[in-house]
Amino acid sequence: MTVPLFDLPGFDPDQTQPNRSRPVAAGAGRLESPGSVAGSAHEVTFLHTADWQLGMTRRHLDADAAHAYTAARHEAVERIGTLAAEVDAEFVVVSGDVFEDHRVSSKIIRRTLDALGAYGIPVYLLPGNHDPFDAAGIYRSRTFAQACPDNVTVLSGAGVHQVRAGVELIAAPWSHKQPGTDLVAAQVARLAPADAIRVMVGHGGVDALTPGGDEALIGLAAVEAAVDGGLLDYVALGDRHSVTSVGTTGRVWYPGAHEVTNFDHIEQEPGHVLAVTLRRSGSSRDVDVVPHRVGQWSFRTVSADIAGLADIEALRRRLDDIDDKPRVVLGLRLVGSVSVTEGAALDELLEEAADRFASVTRPDGAEDLVVVADDGDLADLGVGGYVREAAEELFDRSGSTDLDEARNARDALALLHRLTGRIR
Repeated sequence: MTVPLFDLPGFDPDQTQPNRSRPVAAGAGRLESPGSVAGSAHEVTFLHTADWQLGMTRRHLDADAAHAYTAARHEAVERIGTLAAEVDAEFVVVSGDVFEDHRVSSKIIRRTLDALGAYGIPVYLLPGNHDPFDAAGIYRSRTFAQACPDNVTVLSGAGVHQVRAGVELIAAPWSHKQPGTDLVAAQVARLAPADAIRVMVGHGGVDALTPGGDEALIGLAAVEAAVDGGLLDYVALGDRHSVTSVGTTGRVWYPGAHEVTNFDHIEQEPGHVLAVTLRRSGSSRDVDVVPHRVGQWSFRTVSADIAGLADIEALRRRLDDIDDKPRVVLGLRLVGSVSVTEGAALDELLEEAADRFASVTRPDGAEDLVVVADDGDLADLGVGGYVREAAEELFDRSGSTDLDEARNARDALALLHRLTGRIR
């Protein structure tokens, strides 16, 4: 059965890359299965993950947060190895986009391969759209070839790869960034019936979830027909960064990114790995899919209507209630209208938040929150003399038809309120 997410609390010198698991049949015609044993029973447990995109950077993180985020993404890779041991997985399959692109540093490549070598079980890497198996790609690089451990196999050749007797991977790798065709369908069309457990490993969007006429989209109907017909037992996809079960079979899945990459209105369930158990005995087949969280960061969107100090204090309480702040990237969506004095209070709150959270950003910009100077802003200052005269001039300029001049005057008034400590 499938556990629903909402219920969960050797080096080949000819190819200049390691390829220790060659396709069983790479030529034209039907793909036969050498591991099939007629009438035998098979069972396998493995981890399905994808979209690590190691080397990714996020522009809204400062240097300290960016360093911590990069470290967390590597630590999540290490936790996948720990999880593999806990669930007694026979192997790990990464369905594309292991690396962000071909420009990642040699340090990232070597540290990643060191982590995978420590898993102690086979690891299969599928080239995806971010890291295709092309001439300039990571998998053909000298660094990768030198550092690749014996347990890591790049699924660079399309077709059947035998894991062991009775268990096979059907690979649909990307050889360049614009395939122009459904790579998964091309492999499904070549499959012949077999008794072995078969896992299709592909990467890309599914037509049922992605609108448009892109010819590279994976056709769900053909995939589900292959599953229903017994040609495939599971379809391990990558590209979508949220855990997603596709279709109605319970056997077509995206695991999502192993660590969050975007805000929660875009990625609903990132930071997971799927533990998959498949059983086949004659015509009887069973599947268990269990998501496990390995990611630790979150990108949280907080929206608020601000119309005064009471709303600002309510926002403060909401931010106080968020756990693990150093690993939370906060995206604030603030709308409304406040006085200069209230705007100064809000600025203080946001400065405090910037110190407490990994990052605080305003996805929609500050223009959604209007600051309007009112008579109370002058009264609250409680100053006289030249300071009072300067404040009155700023107040007059805050109503200027020149938007830049008006904004600068309001900012100066807000700063004056904060310097005098007169925030009501």
